[in-house]
Amino acid sequence: MVSNKHRFSVFVDCSPLGAPENLYEDHGFLMLPESYRETGEATRLVINCHGAGGTVTTDDSQVEHQALTQYLVANGYAVMDVNGLPARLAEEAEIDIRNNIGSPIATQCYVNAYRYCMDHFNLKPEVFVHGGSMGGISSTNLVLSGAIPVIAHSAFCPVLDSYEEIFLHPWSDGLPKIALGKLYGLDTDANGNYIYDAAKIGPGNPASNPKAAHYPVPVKFWQCEDDEVVSFLVTRRFVEMVARNGGNASLRTFPHGGHEPQLVGPAVKNSSGLTEFNGEEIPITPAVEETFAWIRSFDR
Repeated sequence: MVSNKHRFSVFVDCSPLGAPENLYEDHGFLMLPESYRETGEATRLVINCHGAGGTVTTDDSQVEHQALTQYLVANGYAVMDVNGLPARLAEEAEIDIRNNIGSPIATQCYVNAYRYCMDHFNLKPEVFVHGGSMGGISSTNLVLSGAIPVIAHSAFCPVLDSYEEIFLHPWSDGLPKIALGKLYGLDTDANGNYIYDAAKIGPGNPASNPKAAHYPVPVKFWQCEDDEVVSFLVTRRFVEMVARNGGNASLRTFPHGGHEPQLVGPAVKNSSGLTEFNGEEIPITPAVEETFAWIRSFDR
């Protein structure tokens, strides 16, 4: 199976940040499967929101190298991601480019990227959304925005609480906390430390967003209980909240594996899909296989 990669740009309005110019360019990419055709039956799209360990640039991205992305493309799905934080804005505001933290700007980037893909390619309008780590909060906020039609949502070790996980316990020596302060315009105290303001964060925090209690689509997360980067307890509370209110929510746990549930366990011997991508065998672990099977179960 050979994939076709398309790189593109979208423009987003950053004026609420007080940016000197309103429109900023953000970079995205789309991987199309070998089965893609410009006419006839449309291809299903999966939006795969990257974590803070990577970006989307003009010529590369974190997500396109991941086993889940390659597995999906090998089996007829298109996969898209966008950086969610324009590079020039990040430079001007001195925000680490890897930390879009699921802000309203990130949501706007994803929505505009979705529209670009729908306008330029033969894709079905209803999509699946996936996220990893920081991609958990960007994907969840995208779903809760209601701006695009989502079938179901999945994520690996998702960030879900901007207060508990970004403000109080930030990764990367505090870089996401700085991004939170600047992207939401938080005030600082006499020592220059940001002061958390739930009103300014508003629906940008899924854990306190009233819409999350009645989650609009089926959702499933995969996470290790010994994750030291993203709180397992926050994820469990979120899933329990959705389920308690009648939503279709579940959490697949692994006792060990740290912040990498997608790397836990030996390769699956009898996978349900094709496992060759660009002439190489994809290592299909249990979390990758289960996510793929879960997405396919909703793809009617």
